[in-house]
Amino acid sequence: MKHWLAIFFCVVFICTAPSFAVDQPDPYAGKSTTVKTVPIKPAPKKTPPRETRMRATGKVIEISPTAIKIERNVKGTVETMDFSLVKPLDKIKVGDEVGVSYITKDNQNIAKRISKVTKKKVTPLKDAKPAVNVLPGTSGK
Repeated sequence: MKHWLAIFFCVVFICTAPSFAVDQPDPYAGKSTTVKTVPIKPAPKKTPPRETRMRATGKVIEISPTAIKIERNVKGTVETMDFSLVKPLDKIKVGDEVGVSYITKDNQNIAKRISKVTKKKVTPLKDAKPAVNVLPGTSGK
């Protein structure tokens, strides 16, 4: 019986509570609110889409102040690529290994950056002994 009585009072409270809230006067009715105006900034200009840069590494076959031609190996086949230069290169000669960063514009490869590729030499250590495979359970002699 006490349980049903508690439920009854909860239901009555929940049903009557909103009616007390509706009877209260609006606290903001007498106040006038001022709206601040903020100047609208123009939309920022859209940046042009970025150019997709690609890389190619190969050996220089021909070089001129306006163009460079390299030969590179791709999956066992030799491919020749031509690039137009933005500015002439002084430090690169025929036969050098170079890396070319380029873009393609109007079916023409335009070289943006060209750098020499240097291969690192591996020098063996002087006091290093060759590794010996030793099977478990045997002596290493």
